[in-house]
Amino acid sequence: MGLNVHFHSLYLDGVYVTRSAFESPVFLPADPLTSAEVARVHGDAIERIRRVLKRYSLDPIALGLPLRKGDDPPWEYADAGADEQPLLDFGDARDDAFFPALKAASVKSLVPFGPGAGQPLKRLIDPDLGLAFQSSGWGGQYVPPPLVVNADGFSLHAATLIRKGQRAQLEKLCRYVTRPAISLERFEVRPDGMVSWLLRKAWRDGTKGFVMTPYQFMARLAALAPHPREHQLTYQGVLAPASSLRDLVVPRPVVRKEPKDVDVADEDGSKSAGESSKDQRYIRWADLLKRVFSEDVLRCPRCRGRRHMISVITDPETARKVLEGVRAAARRSSDSPGGGDPSSPGPSRSPPAELKVRIPMPPRQGRLNFGK
Repeated sequence: MGLNVHFHSLYLDGVYVTRSAFESPVFLPADPLTSAEVARVHGDAIERIRRVLKRYSLDPIALGLPLRKGDDPPWEYADAGADEQPLLDFGDARDDAFFPALKAASVKSLVPFGPGAGQPLKRLIDPDLGLAFQSSGWGGQYVPPPLVVNADGFSLHAATLIRKGQRAQLEKLCRYVTRPAISLERFEVRPDGMVSWLLRKAWRDGTKGFVMTPYQFMARLAALAPHPREHQLTYQGVLAPASSLRDLVVPRPVVRKEPKDVDVADEDGSKSAGESSKDQRYIRWADLLKRVFSEDVLRCPRCRGRRHMISVITDPETARKVLEGVRAAARRSSDSPGGGDPSSPGPSRSPPAELKVRIPMPPRQGRLNFGK
């Protein structure tokens, strides 16, 4: 849940080349990556980030970056310990806005405001787990795997490769890079009103989670909110929307041809829960909800049958009549003897009267027309 500035990037392992203006682009795969190349990109990224920080008058040392060879620490941090450094220095923005201070506290897991402002958050520590890490010597023997660099306060991981034809693995990777910033399964409101947040993996010192007040919890949530009007997903190169080669590179699915006398409602009702057309141009909203949230919204919870679209009501007067009919049916069910409870004795065991509201049906056509 802490603010951790990083990027997830998916790259084509090669380039597209057009030999002439009348030929389709050809994909040329690149040579396999080496750890030396990853280290070079890692060093170039550090130099560029430091230049950007200096351009905005931000001190890299105040931001928590380690000293490089030949750098002299500023006098205001020369005698300060690791735990005595102030919050991240955002310059004048810290005096004019409260939001940068929340981000600064979230990066270092500090209390953003209140009586204990600047102090570390309370932790959930397992002493036995910390002793196990120390006795095993795992921290001192850690060697990064190939194509992974972690040095000078920055890390670069380039060891994930999806080969051609591995569509399931590619979808899993895309789900990973676009996952939400928090997981509700690791939050818990304790009986004393405090909020506990468990880590996905315990730290080497035995830290398993953090404990914070509701206000501190809301502050950490606010620090995760991105800036307004900033794209969180961008495409570059031949995959960019304005690229002239995008239509030639991205495969186009076959458009489904529907007979004019087939209704969309009948088609949706005839399909099974997990079946999806391979020649469909787009994924239906029900299938998207099932894939993302594992909820089959077209499955009736009562009869276990399949739901289908009857009509799209856009007229306010018709919608009002439908809602009034539903409300009247609910009143009749509650006013009947036994309160409409099927478990109570009496005539309430009979099924409720059917709703006598006529819903206007759209004309039978291949696709509903929602207007332009």
